[in-house]
Amino acid sequence: MSVVRRTLNLCRGVFVVAVVLAPRAIAASDQPVHEVQIVASKFMYEPSTIQVTSGESVRLVVRSKDGTHGFSIPKLKIDVRVPKTGEPVTVEFTAPSAARYEITCSEFCGSGRGQKKVALISSAAVTTTR
Repeated sequence: MSVVRRTLNLCRGVFVVAVVLAPRAIAASDQPVHEVQIVASKFMYEPSTIQVTSGESVRLVVRSKDGTHGFSIPKLKIDVRVPKTGEPVTVEFTAPSAARYEITCSEFCGSGRGQKKVALISSAAVTTTR
């Protein structure tokens, strides 16, 4: 086989791989971010349950209503301080595998802070077959 023919075969192979992979890369970047607005206040977060789908991009925007709070998802190694000024704190991550992840307050905001019962519920992605 000549050098020219080998080079052409190699170029065809690279082209085919690029054509196959390009739509997946574009599709991944076109996926919307699942954004959830969260309000922290004394002894509660609103909403109290956050639903996500495993593998999706998630953006949590946390604001305080009345004081300094913490927002922590220990199993995901997320822990942020939410200032009393009401300025938003943004946390971005890829939704983890299907499970329930407890959310806790990591900043002392009063004796009832342990009553903040909040969870991130990650569900398995639904796959469709044709």
